[in-house]
Amino acid sequence: MNIGERIKILRKEKNWNQAELGAKIGLGDTAVSSIEKGINAPSAKIIIKLSEIFEVSTDYLLKGVESERNISESEQEILDVLREDKAMTNAVMEFAKVKKKAISYLGSYKRAEQHTAMG
Repeated sequence: MNIGERIKILRKEKNWNQAELGAKIGLGDTAVSSIEKGINAPSAKIIIKLSEIFEVSTDYLLKGVESERNISESEQEILDVLREDKAMTNAVMEFAKVKKKAISYLGSYKRAEQHTAMG
């Protein structure tokens, strides 16, 4: 996925059209369209504006990975709680394991259900 595709996804998550996004960052809708299609690359100034309005890091926009240094305030609060409270960290880790198992089980169940329907 490239930067234009990430911008388009973020824009749609906010339920903005290209003109609305353009107005927020000082571009026209055709310029936004060109960026989303990968025809033109956004300037560094526009990337910074986008990261601010979408509340993501410039690393995420450019590379598709979130830098731990550029996390939201609420994410930082959660990390601080987890760093201070071992019991909370263990509870979150246990929840993550249970969630992963549940997703795996549901996937297996769905595949078995599809197999039964075919046979």
